Amino acid sequence: MTDALQDDQPIVYVNPAFERLSGYSAAELLGRNCRILQGHDHDQPGVREIRQAIEQQQQVTITLRNYRKDGTLFYNELTLNPVRDATGTVTRFVGFQNDVTAREEARLHEAQLHGQLTSTLGRMTDGFISFDQHLNYTYLNAAAASIAGKRPEELTGHNLLTTFPEIEDSAVVQAIQRARDTGSCHEAVSHLEVFGRWIEATVYPAEDGVSVFTRDVTEQRQAQEEQRASEERFASVFEAAPMAIVVARISDHHYIDVNPEFLRVSGYSREEMIGRTPHDLKFWVDPLEFEDVGRILREQGKVLSHEVQFRLKSGMVADTVVSVVPVTIGGEACLLTLVRDITSEKRAHQQLEESEARYRQVAAELQRTLDLSLDMITIIGPRATVISVNAACERLLGHTPEELIGRSLLELVHPDDLIATHAEGAGMMQKGKAEQQVATVYQNRYLHKDGHTVWLEWNAMVIPDHPQIYCVARDITGRKAAEEDQAFLAAIVQASHAAVVGVVLDGTIRSWNGAAEQLYGYSATEAIGQALTLVTPPELYAESVANFKKVTQDERIEPFETVRVAKDGRRISVSTTASPVRDTAGQVIGVATITHDIGARLAAEQEILTLNTDLRQQLRHITGLRAIDQSIASSANLNLTLSLVVDHLCEQLGVDAASTLVLNPDTLALEYTALRGFSPANLQSSGVKVGFALAGQVALSGQPLHLPDLSTVRFSPDEQNLLRHDDFTSAAYYAVPLITRGKVVGVIEVLHRQALPLSPLWLELLGTLASQAAIAVENIQLFTELERKNLELRLAYDETIEGWARALDLRDEETEGHSRRVTEMTVALCQQLGVSSEKLVNVRRGALLHDIGKMGVPDAILLKPGKLTDEEWVEMKKHPRHAVELLSPIRFLRSALDIPEYHHEKWDGSGYPLGLKGEVIPLTARAFAVVDVYDALTSDRPYRMAWTREKALEHIQASAGSHFDPHVVQAFLTLLEDR
Repeated sequence: MTDALQDDQPIVYVNPAFERLSGYSAAELLGRNCRILQGHDHDQPGVREIRQAIEQQQQVTITLRNYRKDGTLFYNELTLNPVRDATGTVTRFVGFQNDVTAREEARLHEAQLHGQLTSTLGRMTDGFISFDQHLNYTYLNAAAASIAGKRPEELTGHNLLTTFPEIEDSAVVQAIQRARDTGSCHEAVSHLEVFGRWIEATVYPAEDGVSVFTRDVTEQRQAQEEQRASEERFASVFEAAPMAIVVARISDHHYIDVNPEFLRVSGYSREEMIGRTPHDLKFWVDPLEFEDVGRILREQGKVLSHEVQFRLKSGMVADTVVSVVPVTIGGEACLLTLVRDITSEKRAHQQLEESEARYRQVAAELQRTLDLSLDMITIIGPRATVISVNAACERLLGHTPEELIGRSLLELVHPDDLIATHAEGAGMMQKGKAEQQVATVYQNRYLHKDGHTVWLEWNAMVIPDHPQIYCVARDITGRKAAEEDQAFLAAIVQASHAAVVGVVLDGTIRSWNGAAEQLYGYSATEAIGQALTLVTPPELYAESVANFKKVTQDERIEPFETVRVAKDGRRISVSTTASPVRDTAGQVIGVATITHDIGARLAAEQEILTLNTDLRQQLRHITGLRAIDQSIASSANLNLTLSLVVDHLCEQLGVDAASTLVLNPDTLALEYTALRGFSPANLQSSGVKVGFALAGQVALSGQPLHLPDLSTVRFSPDEQNLLRHDDFTSAAYYAVPLITRGKVVGVIEVLHRQALPLSPLWLELLGTLASQAAIAVENIQLFTELERKNLELRLAYDETIEGWARALDLRDEETEGHSRRVTEMTVALCQQLGVSSEKLVNVRRGALLHDIGKMGVPDAILLKPGKLTDEEWVEMKKHPRHAVELLSPIRFLRSALDIPEYHHEKWDGSGYPLGLKGEVIPLTARAFAVVDVYDALTSDRPYRMAWTREKALEHIQASAGSHFDPHVVQAFLTLLEDR
């Protein structure tokens, strides 16, 4: 019940049945509108009807889609009644609810099935009609309505016989009435004139009428009628056809019909044919032809105009053309074969082909004869049109005979010769009218198909009363070009700066150009007619004759350099090219030589060769110096650098042996450092005192020493044995001192088993290499001294740091010896963690000085025996910063600050001074933190005894991940296990 006096019609009462129906309690519904039951489904037709009834204050019964509290759908039939007071005013609306869910779902299901059935029937190509007992249309699909040319809605509700009275007596309508009256199924086919169609109907009785399935069979009936008419026409044509026709069943190949023409051609009677097979009658001359026809029939479905041979009853063989098509006669599959006898036709055709072949053979032989000619043979008609032409036209002009025949030759004439050619042809034709026969020879140019120019020489003839010119054309392009080439060649040869001489096969000079006159000094008159040996030196006669013979025998010889003799007796260096001279037939008739004076070129080449040798030597020298410079700059190995020096001494100075001796300032002895060409075992173990032996004298004097022959020098027996061992007893000797900053630092010696080439360049090169060696010795000595000084300085630094560490231990009695122990263990742990050896120096220094900051903590706090106060802890935690302030001004200790500054930081960020966390803390500080705590735990303190190793390690492991880096802890454990 709702309150009608309020705008929103709130619910004022619900009974328990409504609570069960909706799932809501009365408390949840009172005061709310009934719309709560529709949820979001407000746009229902029943809702609109309720609103209208409320506005009009009328009773209404409708069905609504409502939703329970749990969201499930139910259908509700609502009857709404207005309630009026004594004045007639509507004060309440009472709604009586009835759950009709089952009814509505059944109705919806029925409607869905009806829709599906209607859709299916609507898509059927066959017609479907439903009639009631009075033959009124209750339903029909589109296919059924289309038979009458209507739409379904135009016929639904109308009576069949009233609408179409013309079909009342048809077999279809009678079948519908019988099915209705008898309750049994009936079928019928009839032609309905009103529709112009043949209709096949199947009628089924129904409870309230009949259902009819219809099918339009008009096309089927028409096809049957056409087939019958066709068969009648075929029978008439079959009998009267002028072509032989025979019909055989496919199943057994028996002949079932044959027309009169086939009987006439084959010689058989009808009785002899019917019921027999081709095999029985031996029709097919070649069984393979029978198989071939069958194959074509299977692949293509028919055989058209296939030539075969049949054997007639008389035994004669007939040439025929057959066509075979499949047909259906009387419901049986048959083959219809049409046979045309072409025996006579083929014989006549064969005779014609033989005649044509003979004619073509004669014409082809004639044309082949003409085509063999290298000259173009043609007949030209009016306006220079080509009537016939042989195959030579393609070689001469690039056009085939087919391309030229019918065209005017004037189209191909060179533009510059067109007027003269036209006049020549017209003149010949004019003379031919007046005389018996006219013949002429002329030359003109034509354009080849590819565009180049062709010269033709024509022999042309005109016969009186023949409007044609008979011509033979020969290609003279080569001859014309040869004439031009000869003129050009003569001019070129005469103008050439090279001596060009032509010699005939007997060796006699035939031609002699101006350059030959200038080269050899003989005039052409003096040279022509002389033997080629005129300018050949006697010692080269045989070579000249051999080359001449090779060229005349068509052997190719490469250009060669030789010597010739001028008229004044000068010998001339020349380069000669010889080539054969050929006649038009390609035969060698002589030799042409082209000769250049190469004296100046050879002199230039020699000069270039000398310069190149000097340049290569200088390049080797520069390259060697660069290698030595690089060795000096990049290596502290004196032996390596001096080995490069002696290598370059031997290579660039061309000596057999070289050595470097370096002065030892402590022993004042020269020591062999690098050797080449000597036996190392004999020299490297020995030394030379300054002032003794040759090298000692050079070191003492500071001056070079040259001895052309060591056999003139007196040596000690040992020295003599060394020289004899390496075969240097009579060698040339040269030594130079190695001097730097005015001091002798060594000696270079070179020995050669032949005289030394003491050129300025040689001496300069030796001096340069000696200077490089002296620089190398000085650099190594300076580097060695510097290394020693640096080592002393580092030792002093480390001793100072260790002193500081001992002072810290002495100040804090509780930690005595602590710095040394943790330093050694931290260095070992950092090595385990992969810290480089260069950084381990800073690790050692940082570990020694890790508590240097406690120097800034007052003794009262540092040495306090009891627990520190919070204020004292603040001061104590400042010692890492004190360490930074103390050590950072010292440059060489700045790289060691990580441990003093960060060794109290913790992995979880709870340490001090900065509260760093994880890998932000330097690795060396993380490693030291583990070692520092371990040493503290395992050392005695005034307030406790030292822990055992096992207990200390348990504490370390328990603190991994909070105080310590777990990875560092694992490495520390591994380190202790290995110790």
